[in-house]
Amino acid sequence: MAKNNKGYRPIVALTVGSGYNEICRIMTAGGASVITIHNRGDLNKIRNATHLLLSGGADIHPSYYAQETSYARGFDVKRDWLELRLARYAINRGMPTLGICRGMQMLAVADGGALWQDFAIQCEGGAHALQHEIRTAKHSWIREVLGERCIVNSFHHQAVSGISLPKSWRATAWSIEDKNHEIIEGMEHKSKPIVGVQFHPEYITNDKNKAGEYLLYSWLDGDVPATSNPAQAKTLPLFA
Repeated sequence: MAKNNKGYRPIVALTVGSGYNEICRIMTAGGASVITIHNRGDLNKIRNATHLLLSGGADIHPSYYAQETSYARGFDVKRDWLELRLARYAINRGMPTLGICRGMQMLAVADGGALWQDFAIQCEGGAHALQHEIRTAKHSWIREVLGERCIVNSFHHQAVSGISLPKSWRATAWSIEDKNHEIIEGMEHKSKPIVGVQFHPEYITNDKNKAGEYLLYSWLDGDVPATSNPAQAKTLPLFA
């Protein structure tokens, strides 16, 4: 059973999206309890968690990052509302958080960043192959986990814009197949244990590929600040 550095069992608040069942299985196998957050009525459950995992899914409505709709599609505005508040709460609390695909994009948007609504069109680099290579930044969490380069999967047409990446974040992984614009494939908060990946580790089934379950277990086993103890997080606002 996995325990964090404070000695208590990890409790992962998980949003309902792509890969939900796979993520539940992996988190449980890693020794964590899983709290599902599906709608507004579940919002207060985040106070009882030690970790937050924002899963993949539909595009985020461009109004949340001050853009008109151009190439974004397939919105779920109720989920946008919910996850925006979860992300801001986690950032405020310094809560260990992992954003997967849409989840990474939501972390950026929640902290004032913006997205490419369709990077293949707007960056003129073309869509990614289902499997492609990324490179990672030195002295980053993702470099420690994956090494300098790694093969990942791809199911997205949107991406975090490096031009408007919030100042408190750093890009830590990029696709290497884009000649004109490097698409961000990973980002990390500069002072808090919050990370995002653009790919889907829950769908990588090759045990030898560290971008799969190994990455998820590495995140779950990471250091947890005292402020992520549920007993110390009851008074933080949820509606920032």
